[in-house]
Amino acid sequence: MDATSAAKLPFNLKIIPVTEQGIPAGVPFLAQFNPESFSVKEYVDWENRSVPGTAGANPVYKATRARSFTLEFILDGTGVNTNGVKIPVTAQVLLFREATTKTVGTLHRPPYLIVQYGSFVSSCNLSSSDVSYTMFDMTGLPIRAKVTASFDERTPGALGALLSMLSSPDLTHIVEVQKGDILPLLTYKVYQNQQYYLQVAKVNRLKNFRKLQPGTSLVFPRIADH
Repeated sequence: MDATSAAKLPFNLKIIPVTEQGIPAGVPFLAQFNPESFSVKEYVDWENRSVPGTAGANPVYKATRARSFTLEFILDGTGVNTNGVKIPVTAQVLLFREATTKTVGTLHRPPYLIVQYGSFVSSCNLSSSDVSYTMFDMTGLPIRAKVTASFDERTPGALGALLSMLSSPDLTHIVEVQKGDILPLLTYKVYQNQQYYLQVAKVNRLKNFRKLQPGTSLVFPRIADH
């Protein structure tokens, strides 16, 4: 992979195995291509309460469940996106499964995951994956495959306490930008939730949050203010 391709990696799909606390704990899976599709599903539970003798109902809110999302992306073994270096599709599938489904001995379960694609960052678990082989060489070996992977978001056990702490009226974070940092990931590290990155960009008057200058300091205000 050349320097130009490597420079694009921060915005490509990454699936990173982590510990329950979100610390990287394995070889991440890096997709060669941007996903072909990306869908997010929200779940809101309501309880319908009807008064006898009346028409209709007034639903009562119960809870908002964790989101789920699905990604579809291509694995390619022709070398078209790796400067002619042909990485077997079967090896890429093994790397994907190593990162997402292989049981970790110390956890007695598959790894926890962080999925990042562009400005989207999620702490999650893999719920299902489907690999469809779509192209083969003359010997019958697959040279292209399509992966459909579904994930369920998770809330780490300490997240509730962390968010309460971050809502403290006198708590503001100052973070120094390192080479390769992008705003959504920095926002995730501070709040354990990347959805506030636009507010952080506004507070810091960033014209282009995708190109952060190493060595500069960014202010991450308390959540309650923004």
